[in-house]
Amino acid sequence: MLENIAKSKRRALYIAEIGLNHNGSMDTARSMISAAAAAGADFVKFQTFVPELLSSVYTADLLSTGIECKRDTGSIDFFKKFVFGREEYAELKSLAANSGLHFFSSVFDLESLKLLEDIGVSLYKLASSEVTNHPLIEAVAETGKPVILSTGISAEDEIMQAVELFRKHTSAELILLHCVSLYPTRPEKANLARIPALAKRFNLPVGFSDHTKEAAAPVVAAACGARIFEKHFTIDRFHDCPDKAISCTPEQFARMIKSVERAIGMIGTGAISYGGAEAGAARAARRSLFARRLIPKGKTIDTDDLVALRPGVGIPAYELKYIVGKKSRIDIPENFLLRKEYLEGAV
Repeated sequence: MLENIAKSKRRALYIAEIGLNHNGSMDTARSMISAAAAAGADFVKFQTFVPELLSSVYTADLLSTGIECKRDTGSIDFFKKFVFGREEYAELKSLAANSGLHFFSSVFDLESLKLLEDIGVSLYKLASSEVTNHPLIEAVAETGKPVILSTGISAEDEIMQAVELFRKHTSAELILLHCVSLYPTRPEKANLARIPALAKRFNLPVGFSDHTKEAAAPVVAAACGARIFEKHFTIDRFHDCPDKAISCTPEQFARMIKSVERAIGMIGTGAISYGGAEAGAARAARRSLFARRLIPKGKTIDTDDLVALRPGVGIPAYELKYIVGKKSRIDIPENFLLRKEYLEGAV
């Protein structure tokens, strides 16, 4: 994935997370792909699962009392509304490609993995809910394809186990995403300092899956080192969908890209040096040694003969100590730039 940055004129990669916001409508999904392309996204991402393999029928009881009492298929029935079949995903993948986008999906079970493999997706996302789902991680790793792993609701040792398990099965590219699994995430909970902490701890590239409503969050994440940005995406601000509270419109997505690109450009390389346009400023603003007064031929130069003035096109002021004590070969007029060829014994 990251090599795509080098091929692009931009400095980062941008994922439009369509997720479930299509509401199970192919027409809406098609429109969202087209809108994501127009907004400047590099990738569109969906969520692929078998509802019966996602939640237990006793989920409500187990969360409230810890005991299986009453079967409840409400959660399963809810997720059934968002399921697409193989042919539908194949069509969406083709549409994305024709729109200049990479298509991929979060995968939640082995059946869904097989479906996505059948249509030939080129990478996978593992949601933070799956960090401890080792059988799924193994199966995804064995495809040999790049994986983006979200790290919300995960402790350090859990992430390490997932990374080590993935590496046991493949050398494919692995990218971590920092996210906070609160929808929406309040600004004080964003914890963007976790981005460089994850990068240092796991020696992996770390992106940002933004669940905040803050336009500044991706910009700060860029300053923290993120170069992959995932944002939930909606067709417009009136669209009623599961993730509407944290989704951005095409216009907001385009603004995010512009802001992040500008921010990364401002960050620069961190090199402790100067060059390019700044070299011109240095040439004009720095000081060179000049004759404070007429320096006759044969005179031994002392400190009072010299003055440091702009521009910085001659002998730098810091070389004063090497100039004092040398004899002048010529008459050096007052206010003339001191040149080494004017001095005896100067190199």
